[in-house]
Amino acid sequence: MPRAPRIDFPNALYHVISRGNGRADIFWDDDDRRRFLRQLADGLQTAGVLLYAYVLMDNHFHLLLRTPRANLSRFMQRLGTSFALYCRYKHRKPGHQLEGRFKAKLVEDETYLLALTRYIHLNPVKTAACRRLTKAARVRRLEAWPWSSYRGYVCTKHAADFVCYDLLNDYGRSLAVARRNYRAYTHAHVMDDDKPLLDAMRASRHALGSPDFIARTEKQLEGRRSGRVQDADLALPRPTVDIRRIDRLVAKRFGVEPADLKTHGQRCGPAKAAAIELACRLTGWTHRAIGAYYGGISGAAVSVARRRIRQGPPAQFHAITLIEKKLQS
Repeated sequence: MPRAPRIDFPNALYHVISRGNGRADIFWDDDDRRRFLRQLADGLQTAGVLLYAYVLMDNHFHLLLRTPRANLSRFMQRLGTSFALYCRYKHRKPGHQLEGRFKAKLVEDETYLLALTRYIHLNPVKTAACRRLTKAARVRRLEAWPWSSYRGYVCTKHAADFVCYDLLNDYGRSLAVARRNYRAYTHAHVMDDDKPLLDAMRASRHALGSPDFIARTEKQLEGRRSGRVQDADLALPRPTVDIRRIDRLVAKRFGVEPADLKTHGQRCGPAKAAAIELACRLTGWTHRAIGAYYGGISGAAVSVARRRIRQGPPAQFHAITLIEKKLQS
């Protein structure tokens, strides 16, 4: 069957599933899982992708991702290749580790975000081996499963730097209340399935959302399933952002004046670096033009600033990605 192209656009939301080749195991021990998570965290930072939820099972994994830069395929290719190389040398397993192309459903909006995180987090208690377990036993297994983002949702000490927990902000008056509410929300479907969500997931191979959203997505894909190289992933037009709007949001986030960003020197180093990174991502300007705008630095200095951002603290890179999301909303 010809492959269906992806639909990529800035700030798109995807539910991604990838399985082992022939449904074979892809994680043989905890070292494999730790290595995969390190590669995942590195890929998220490099590609500027937001991760809302994940789970690692023996022969597959789920990711709930947002791609501000419209780069899902490149991100997943890098992740799959790096893990396959690791498996080749550690386990002497050459060739493909993952089964064909990863599956990715385009998600309409935040309507399904919370339900999808719960669906992903409940994977460890929805296996055949768990069918005869009591609710209490399933809850214990869920709470003890270390290879998902669930424990970070319900307990601060398990929170990971590379996971975006923004959903909790609207789930309680405080973070502690939100975590308790999310735990109760997840436990509510430990024994049964979320039928409305499953029905919505079955409605289309390519999209999750309202009937109108599914119809629009299917229409965009129509006629592009020949399997030819020319039928690459469908990238929708990417709008540019006014650099002055970038200045305003960055200045507000970092507590500086917009004019300070354009002064020469390191007076507001982290804020200027964030503004430079966002301008490179969103304005369509050249590095030389961006450097001239932000204090008369060279195009090479802009490249150095971007490299330092990628190598810096994950929290700083994550903050930049959140600003990018606001700029594209």
